[in-house]
Amino acid sequence: MRVAFVVQRYGEGVAGGAEALCRATARALAARGDEVEIYTTTARDYLTWAPHFAPGTERDGDVVVHRFPAEPPDPSRSAALVRRLSLAGGGDAAEERAWALAQGPVAPGMLRALAGARARHEALALWTYLYATSQLALPLARERSVLVPLAHDEPMLRFALSRGLVRMAAGLAFMTPEERRLVDDLHGIRGRPEAIVGAGLDPAPAGDGARARARLAALPPRFALYVGRVDAAKGLDALVRAHARYRAAGGSLALVLAGRPAGQLALPAWVRTTGFVDEATRADLLDAAEVVVVPSANESLSLLALEAWGAGRPTLATARSDVLAGQTARSGGGLLYTDDLTYARQLSRLAADPRLREALGGMGRRWVAGQTWDACARRWRGLLARVRRPLAAR
Repeated sequence: MRVAFVVQRYGEGVAGGAEALCRATARALAARGDEVEIYTTTARDYLTWAPHFAPGTERDGDVVVHRFPAEPPDPSRSAALVRRLSLAGGGDAAEERAWALAQGPVAPGMLRALAGARARHEALALWTYLYATSQLALPLARERSVLVPLAHDEPMLRFALSRGLVRMAAGLAFMTPEERRLVDDLHGIRGRPEAIVGAGLDPAPAGDGARARARLAALPPRFALYVGRVDAAKGLDALVRAHARYRAAGGSLALVLAGRPAGQLALPAWVRTTGFVDEATRADLLDAAEVVVVPSANESLSLLALEAWGAGRPTLATARSDVLAGQTARSGGGLLYTDDLTYARQLSRLAADPRLREALGGMGRRWVAGQTWDACARRWRGLLARVRRPLAAR
């Protein structure tokens, strides 16, 4: 099948769960014989959309990648508009469109290229409802479109613009049952082709905790680990407050944050940060950690939880996310917390009981063994087959 993926950022070193999942899915489909092309921007940073990658066409393994420059965003206008619209519950079409354009990324060259998509692709999958790449591109090929909302419960999902995007798509791809339920409750699936496609998990490189300690100076002897974008939007400010309460109660595990910083997040001196880490270092850190903390309430699927369980590590995740609560229940791979007090109690419980950590990590590992890319690709192909349209005559 000839498939296009549209996504705001793409490539090695792009820090973002949606973008990483898009790339992994594209590569999985291409490895199994589909012709997959990516339409994206030259940006690596989602705040500025500044050019990082060269414009033009390149290959990422079996995947063809088309990159286009994005116009500079207007973050202050975007933030002001989203605050006003959120308080009003959305509904002003002109202001919603102004918010989308101010946030971006707006890539006119990409839109021009996609205007001829009917002659090139049988189906188009547009990744995330939240960005202008999807908002502006989906109407260009709506009859063969699959929207991958990657939705969580936030004010922007309730905007009329978002409702229109969901309802315009020919098909919908969800990551979890919780995400599907949320989108259906708010906007209605209405009998269209849809599937919970989820994700696969590549076998991780063998982690070596000793190697992590040799590579990263002053890594604490015992620690809880977060891996991902170091950003308040990922719940890290609340995580640091909760871990401070754990420390004040005599907790023995340090807190390590591994990932590229994004935005302004003031961290106390006792938090250890590593900056961006490559795949091998990530595996080494997971091997060295005793617990993996998953603090983001705004998730459609937690890749970090999957990776932790793949490495046999238990998770401690916020129960404020229905998605994380569902993933944890299905896997049996971790515990949940609701506030600072339960975080301190649950982390103390895990730190004091190696048999509990081993049991939870083992259940998580057995569960993710069934989350393969072969199974994910089959789900994707089944969905795409239901929305595909014949290629137009050239």
